[in-house]
Amino acid sequence: MGTAEELQANNTEISTQHAAVDWNVLNALSVLQKPGTQDLRVRLMTIFLRSSPPLIEGIKTAIVALDSQLLTTSAHTLKTTCLSLGAMKLGAICAELEQIGRNNVLKDAGDLPLLAVEQYVAVTTAFRDALEQSGE
Repeated sequence: MGTAEELQANNTEISTQHAAVDWNVLNALSVLQKPGTQDLRVRLMTIFLRSSPPLIEGIKTAIVALDSQLLTTSAHTLKTTCLSLGAMKLGAICAELEQIGRNNVLKDAGDLPLLAVEQYVAVTTAFRDALEQSGE
């Protein structure tokens, strides 16, 4: 059940009740789907799940080490990916963390790193659930 044709034939749309992801954003990417290939949304969620752990770890490490450059880079990269895939809350938190890093005021981060981790867990859970629902 991995190709766009199979999903279309079964009238299947990746969706879930997880509020951590705006599924309309992710589902809108299906217009970029190439015939005969694995569902693009499935590929993007899988890539996110594989590539994002070092980014959230970078945010946590940066806060502890007071490393503004690491915070800026990790938060920026995670933000961009999240916003592209519909993880809007996590993207917004990362944008705030990125700005804190740019301004070199890591002591002002408050609960944002904890909120980022909580949202990250929610997003990754939502993506895993959606992948399981899609048969991947």
